[in-house]
Amino acid sequence: MLLKLSTRAHFDKNVKPILMAKAFDDTVPKMCLVSGWGKTSKDKQWMSPELREVNVTLTHNDICDQENVYCSNAEKGPGEGDSGGPLVCEDGRAFGVISAKSYALHLDKYTKIPDNREWIDEIMRLN
Repeated sequence: MLLKLSTRAHFDKNVKPILMAKAFDDTVPKMCLVSGWGKTSKDKQWMSPELREVNVTLTHNDICDQENVYCSNAEKGPGEGDSGGPLVCEDGRAFGVISAKSYALHLDKYTKIPDNREWIDEIMRLN
């Protein structure tokens, strides 16, 4: 899902654009950062009142390869409510979008922006 703002964003020291990875970018990032206002623990009732961030290391996993997503170890990563937030990697580009947490597999999953870039560009062009 893409959101269209009703007015243009006003960039300043706290609000900046993030470049997206290019379509069909075969680069496999390793060190990334995720951010959001999600829960800081699965035992918490409320979302975080502050924007938080955490560094994650992407891992190679057969399940993630089959699902065509990036994955990181779920011990330290995005929480419930962070879905849709960016996965920003070493070069400062967004390579993914926080999409799912698998408690059973101890994995956080991220939709790959390069694989969806043509769709993103088309939706943005039409709107």
